[in-house]
Amino acid sequence: MGRLRLFAVLLIGALCFLSSAAYAQYSSTNYKSNEVFFGTGGDNSQDSSAYSASVSAGSLGVGNGSSANFQAYSGFLTPNEPFLSMVINTPTVNLGTLSTSTTATGLATFQVTAYVDSGYTVVTMSQPPSYTSGAGSHTLSGMALGGSSFGTEQFGMNLVANTSPATFGAAPASQPAGFATGQASAGYNSSNNYKYSAGDTIACSGSSGSCTGSGWGAILYTISYIANISPFTPAGSYSVNQDLVVVATF
Repeated sequence: MGRLRLFAVLLIGALCFLSSAAYAQYSSTNYKSNEVFFGTGGDNSQDSSAYSASVSAGSLGVGNGSSANFQAYSGFLTPNEPFLSMVINTPTVNLGTLSTSTTATGLATFQVTAYVDSGYTVVTMSQPPSYTSGAGSHTLSGMALGGSSFGTEQFGMNLVANTSPATFGAAPASQPAGFATGQASAGYNSSNNYKYSAGDTIACSGSSGSCTGSGWGAILYTISYIANISPFTPAGSYSVNQDLVVVATF
């Protein structure tokens, strides 16, 4: 019997936009308009020595419109500078005391916000939970894609809603609904199936990996963890600092 303490997550965001050009919002092989405004008025720079503000009036519409040939984002004050951030909402996950007769589960959430890019990928960089003592060390077995099987040593996760081994988890959700379209990546997008391998892409947007659609906006991702042990798993206090890396694509 072992106790697993899963610590999630350290955020690493290594982004460089200096060598890439990205523009909003309309373009073709013949033209490009960097920013377009339809409305009664506005000003991006209302400044004094005491304050700074951007103002607008009379917006005719906001949101996303697209077809097979174009995509447009409408609304005021839409800067063309690329932007990408990740926020970890659940810094610590404790899976409790592991048993050969039950499956331990846990949840964590993180949010990715992107603007003016062609997509992004989120990669998990860390090995599965492990422990080290004077008597030795051991790492829980990361799962190939499959279901939970208590009594078998397993560590896995996905980013969707599940009903087995418990009802827990949630699909990626745009904030607010209807804007960004980030998705769980292949291998991590199948309900009741779990996987874990260091270096895997677990989420993506745009045309990155197995994803489609636009990543512009905010997506809330929910990680569903499972852990099982076998009768031969060494006893110990298992933990991992799980590093997630988000990288923009252009």
